[in-house]
Amino acid sequence: MRQPIDVLADYLNLARAAKSRRQPLVKDRALLLAGVIAAQIDLAPIAAACRDEILRHNQRHLVGRWPTIALALEEEDFQTLVSQLSTRYGPERVERMIEQLEINGQIKRADFASDGEFAAELLGKSWDELVRRFGADSED
Repeated sequence: MRQPIDVLADYLNLARAAKSRRQPLVKDRALLLAGVIAAQIDLAPIAAACRDEILRHNQRHLVGRWPTIALALEEEDFQTLVSQLSTRYGPERVERMIEQLEINGQIKRADFASDGEFAAELLGKSWDELVRRFGADSED
């Protein structure tokens, strides 16, 4: 079974590829699912950065109803959206998409001291800056 950080990396890689291909809806979907995983594995600054990036592009996105993805996960409306996206962009499908785009492994987990630093790099951000901006324990 794959580790959650590897699945998170796939979604972040897909978001990066979608951004470079000018596919904002795919990017937002990948970021939302990445944010959910980040919230579940205690990478709140990554979840917050994903949420922030989605709202920067689409201020009316459903995720904007809640201050954090962790709080959104408690709500049925949000869970329904996540379920729908997970069906369309399941981990196995995203892994295949990443392989087809030939972008998997360009940034390797082993090159970083922590999962947070690794995920931040995939977002094109600094982990330290994300922690300063969003806090280590909360997604605000």
